[in-house]
Amino acid sequence: MAHTHIGPAEWPVIARLLKAGYSMRAIAETIGKDHSAVSRHVRANGGRVGYDVREVRRRRRMLRIAAMDQIRILKGALLRTVVKRLKEHESPEQIAGVLERMNASTIYRYIAERAPHLKQFLRSKKGKYRRKRGTKIRERARERAKKRRIDERPAIVERRGRLGDWEGDTMQGRDKRVRIVTFVDRRSGYLIAYLLPKMRAELLTSLALKHFQHVPNAKRRTFTLDNGPEFADWERLERRSGATVYFAYPYHFWERGSNENTNGLLRQYFPRSLDFNLITSEELAHAVRRLNDRPRKRLGFKSPRRIFSKR
Repeated sequence: MAHTHIGPAEWPVIARLLKAGYSMRAIAETIGKDHSAVSRHVRANGGRVGYDVREVRRRRRMLRIAAMDQIRILKGALLRTVVKRLKEHESPEQIAGVLERMNASTIYRYIAERAPHLKQFLRSKKGKYRRKRGTKIRERARERAKKRRIDERPAIVERRGRLGDWEGDTMQGRDKRVRIVTFVDRRSGYLIAYLLPKMRAELLTSLALKHFQHVPNAKRRTFTLDNGPEFADWERLERRSGATVYFAYPYHFWERGSNENTNGLLRQYFPRSLDFNLITSEELAHAVRRLNDRPRKRLGFKSPRRIFSKR
């Protein structure tokens, strides 16, 4: 399991899943936390019946305020000494080390919150930390450069000549935070879909690996994915699944035609106007079974399940 800290991003998800009747273990598995941590968090914030995100936020805010009141405030002779040493171009770490009466973070916090004019005496004018690997723009450019594009795929994938070449995307409803993740086999049209209660790439990958663990290796050859941030954890998906990951070009939805077509069929059950918070896993699984068992003209009126099940 991931670490046990449950942050603000998880609170609305927990509230929705509690309302839907999920068990603590199911909630923990969904958000990638330890079930005992989830139980403690829910118990400390009103329990299964009284859990309210607004009340959780209020409690955390009050705890934060109480903690801030305990932070040491620089004043008097101590403050004059610190300012004098800063103007002599000593770093907060050096000052704290010599005085042995405070932590360097206390000085940094005082400068940031109460005396920003003292930043001019720091070696780094931007504050305590600086970026180690360049700007966000350069980081995004490096991530894009890592991706294999769709035109690098083997020709057999393009002509749908084998099973195991998948296209992946997400569908959203009225609440954009909750998605349905869909993977479609190009050859057979066989669909694997599941609910993503929170837009987090690590969670999407973990759930994908769980759903694909029963698919034979011979039927896990490639993934061609959408460019959305929800697929940012693609390297782990590639490493753990053994399939090579490719990406369509941005806004070229037609490059994943099988996926787009199947998403359109799934929309018959889950239209865009529907709040996906109201969908249960059983309802989604029922719709997926209906589509996988539906005869297709391009398959000679055989079902995707029948084609995909061939050895």
